[in-house]
Amino acid sequence: MKLQELLDRPIAFQRAFVGLGIGITGALMLSQAVYWSTRTDDADGWFYKTMEEWEAETGMTRSEQESARKKLVKVGVLEEMKKGVPCRLFYRVSLDAIVANLDAGTLKSSMRKSRNPVCRNPANKDAGKPQASVQVSSSQACGNPADITENTAEITSEITAESLQPGPAAPSQPAVLTLVADQGPRVAIPEDMPGPKDQTCKTFKAWANYAMAYRKRYNAWPVWNAKVAGQVGQLVDRLGADIAHHVAAYFVGINDSRLINGCHGLGDLLARAEAYHTQWATNRQMNATTAQQQERKQANLNAGQEAAQRILNREERRANEFL
Repeated sequence: MKLQELLDRPIAFQRAFVGLGIGITGALMLSQAVYWSTRTDDADGWFYKTMEEWEAETGMTRSEQESARKKLVKVGVLEEMKKGVPCRLFYRVSLDAIVANLDAGTLKSSMRKSRNPVCRNPANKDAGKPQASVQVSSSQACGNPADITENTAEITSEITAESLQPGPAAPSQPAVLTLVADQGPRVAIPEDMPGPKDQTCKTFKAWANYAMAYRKRYNAWPVWNAKVAGQVGQLVDRLGADIAHHVAAYFVGINDSRLINGCHGLGDLLARAEAYHTQWATNRQMNATTAQQQERKQANLNAGQEAAQRILNREERRANEFL
């Protein structure tokens, strides 16, 4: 194989993934996993790849792959599933978990730079000469040099608003959202609430409603990590952004012994999300005791109907004895 052919096999390595605490090998494997997850035919995003294929694509040895996989699974950005005969290992990337654990501002800025390289003036040997002879192509791509000094403040403001997370320059008014709660429709979001703070984030509304209801019940915030971020994202995908936050808050108020023992974990909510949606929509909680009561009621009704039918059958036989 020619050297040119070897060098013509680039891997889209995402440097930002190193910030997940998974190291270079973990970031390399995750970058390649993201690449294949967007090209799989599986509706749920699962794809299959052997160790030999991983090594051929990334150069990672078996031990390096196993170490990287453990790190990715631990932080919740990669899921694994074994199925089939013979058993094969499938992978799926949790994009919500990745986004939740990365600096969104840095990521957006990096993506913007890759699309629109920053235009910089070349070094000018004749610094003392006026810049009247700027080429037309440069003016079209970078704007009029004469306007650069005047528009510096405006441009800086626009870039900051677009590419950075809300910081000290953000509005001083407290963030608010609609909550399913008994104490009014709108509340201020406490600064110490864990999880996403950007209200435009896909998972913000569902998480904030769940977290506020959780703190109201348990007097403590729920844990926020990569796994939880992925679970909230799945909840929004399954129920919809307009419904998920209602169901999340309603779920924490359900008095079921199994849920209470598990402190109303998101895993329990996700396991039966559609069922809890029905309970929220009908405003009828269903726990084990209530289900048993309905089951006994139905059993008694069935027994009564059977007894009535036997009586009717006996009466019919008596009426026909002399026919």
